Formats: sequence, structure tokens, C-alpha cells
Amino acid sequence: MEKELKVAIVQTTLDNKVAWRTKKQQPIKMDYAEAARVWNEIIHTLDNYVNIEEFRKPDIILFPELSVAERFESEIKNLAYQTGCIIITGLDFKTQGNKVENKALVAIPYGWPHGYGRSRAKTFYFGKRFPSSVEKKFIEECGKEFIPCNQFYILDAREYGRIGLAICADFYDIERFALYKGRIQHLFILAYNKDVKSFNYLCEAISRLVYCNVVICNTGHYGGSICFSLKDKEWKRYIYRHEGANLFTSQVVRLPVRDFVDAQKTDNMAHEKGFKNRPPGYKWQYNDSDNKKE
Repeated sequence: MEKELKVAIVQTTLDNKVAWRTKKQQPIKMDYAEAARVWNEIIHTLDNYVNIEEFRKPDIILFPELSVAERFESEIKNLAYQTGCIIITGLDFKTQGNKVENKALVAIPYGWPHGYGRSRAKTFYFGKRFPSSVEKKFIEECGKEFIPCNQFYILDAREYGRIGLAICADFYDIERFALYKGRIQHLFILAYNKDVKSFNYLCEAISRLVYCNVVICNTGHYGGSICFSLKDKEWKRYIYRHEGANLFTSQVVRLPVRDFVDAQKTDNMAHEKGFKNRPPGYKWQYNDSDNKKE
């Protein structure tokens, strides 16, 4: 296993009231000008990561829920190729007839991780299971129906560990965490969340229950992105926490992998490796039947 996983948390500043201001939209699509403004934030960030030194470059780049408009979606694959990084980003609502989905895109360069050789990227999608109350109301006012994604995904990042993936309100999905417990090292949440305090408290609770690192990439419109790891010393646990609204930010954080895997495998190794003890009932359960994308 690698010692660390480097993750870029990028807070774009999409304004939902500007992006989706027409209640009877047919179909539901992001405002053209607002989509272009946020895309410029994304391009500006990724230009920096293309040219940064290899040892400082992130392994994975995260963007918040609902960040990328449909017309820019095909470019994500090219940007993953250019940076040599896995890119995980939320997408604009997917409308088909009367049905609406909230999805995210994962673009993985062949030959990843970067520095091992780069080539074209492959992609897969994962979706949101539970809409927020505001989201559900908006979709219904548009005369449409939200379609949930009932699949749970684990991204196998090989020597960098396994990653659970979820979108915003699914952070409250207890069933998801029962499945992830013992199977992942990291949990990534893409969010467009106004209630940042609740997510702040939930971050530590879920990290302790599932026994994993947690990263929340929230919109810069509200702020509140977090990176949390179960270090034994309290002052080490919040690797990154951003507060403040209407701020575009980009920050690379380092998540423990090798030592944390040792702590997950054997309870008496946790303190020796600098982590909190495993939760009651924790069981290491890696097997080939895990629902994963490689």
C-alpha cells in the first residue's frame, strides 16, 4: 500500500438560484451563463494541476455536486487524461422525459496513478439515492419525478485503498454505512449542502462508525468542505476544514493509507500506528464479491 492518498478538494461557487431559476423548465438544465462561469473555475484549477510538479500533484480531484453542465461533461474525460488524475464531479440534473436523476461522473486515466504513464480515460457514473427536501420540491414543481440510484459503489484505487462514493443527502443513509463498514479506507461525499454544521458533526460520527477517512467536497456557495481522519490525537483529526460562503477554493490534502490499513486489520495496531481504536463489531471484510469499479 502507498503511504498517502493526495486529494484535491475544489469548491466551485455555483449559485443554485441563478442556475435553476425557472420552475417550469423543460427539461431541467443549468443556466447557460452560470454554467460557463463555474466551468471557468474548473478549467483554471485544472490548468494549475496540469503544470504542477509531479510530487505535489493530487491523485484524485473532487468537485461538488451539480458542478458540471451537460455541454461540458465530455470534457471531463480529456481533463483526466491531461492531468493524469482521477476526476470525480457532480453533474447537472439528467432529465429523460418525466424522470430526473442526480448523478456524478468518475473519470479514470488508464495507467493511473499519474507518473506511471498516461493515456485516455475511462468513466463510470454513480447516482444519488435520496434528494434533499428542497431538491425534491423543485423537481416536483417542474412537473417531474426524481429517480433514485439504489446502487452503492466502491472505487478500488488499489494501493491507495478503497473509496466509498455518495452524493449529499445520501450522507444520512445508514444502510450505506453498514455496507461500507470494513470495506473502505476513504469515504467521499460530493455535496451542495446549506446545513454545513450538520455535515460537520456527521463527518466525525460516520468516520468513527465506519472507521474510515471522510472527505466532504461541498459547494463554495455555502462552504463547509472537510477532510477528517481518525488520528489518536484530536488536533490531527481535521486535516482540512473550510468555513465561509461564496468562496472559490482549491486545497490538496493527504489521507493516510498504509498505516490506516494496518489499524483496520488489527485492533491492537491502531494506537501503535497513531489512530483511534476500531469501533465495536468492526470486521475487516475485503473479498472479491464487493460491488466495485476498477
